[in-house]
Amino acid sequence: MNEPILEMKHLTMGFGGLELFSDINISVKKGEVLGIIGTNGSGKTTLFNIICGIYRALSGSVLYKGMNISGVAPHKISKMGIGRCFQMVAPFESMTPLENIKVARANAGRSGKGVKLSFDEILSLTHLDAVKDITTNNLSLPDKKNVEIARALACNPEIILFDEVSCGLSGEEIRERMKLMKKLADQGITIIVIEHIMMFIKEICDRVVVLHAGELIAQGTPAEVIADPKVIDAYLGGGKI
Repeated sequence: MNEPILEMKHLTMGFGGLELFSDINISVKKGEVLGIIGTNGSGKTTLFNIICGIYRALSGSVLYKGMNISGVAPHKISKMGIGRCFQMVAPFESMTPLENIKVARANAGRSGKGVKLSFDEILSLTHLDAVKDITTNNLSLPDKKNVEIARALACNPEIILFDEVSCGLSGEEIRERMKLMKKLADQGITIIVIEHIMMFIKEICDRVVVLHAGELIAQGTPAEVIADPKVIDAYLGGGKI
């Protein structure tokens, strides 16, 4: 876990003349689980959008396995091996989980160079095997979120970006989500996760970076970041974690 698989170098981004963040540098190692935390509006989701090619940074670059992917179209970045799961799930509601992942794989053209799992393996890993033939609009929210993860896995990713995957889930459902994320990491997938729930971050992340007021103010292990005075003051308002 020594070589960086993804690097964000000197990224600066803004909208309408207002700067959102400046000179952000983050390196992600292959096989790492990296957490990104920060207050609302700190640029976490925008950072994901830059990685995936939805936005292009005003300056700086994104390197994937040493290749500059800044300006590459989102569908091409997905085929290269970077998957994403959004906070708001958007599966094909009229299709079953199995049909959803078949469509995802067909669109990817099996070109991803990451973990390659069979449909049965994906359904088992995401706990969808018992509901694989039920139309997605009849599934629970946790199952719909699992369909989103299953679709990402169908594209043979090396990296998956997770944007607040615990949103809308109960405490027990969040714990199940953490178990699933650990299983994905055990498959060798590099994971980058945006999350507000510190228990989630502390449990699954190898390393955490903190964005605040347009800057990266801290990075390190969860324990190191949680104890950082700048994080306590800026992200937690001086309160105890």
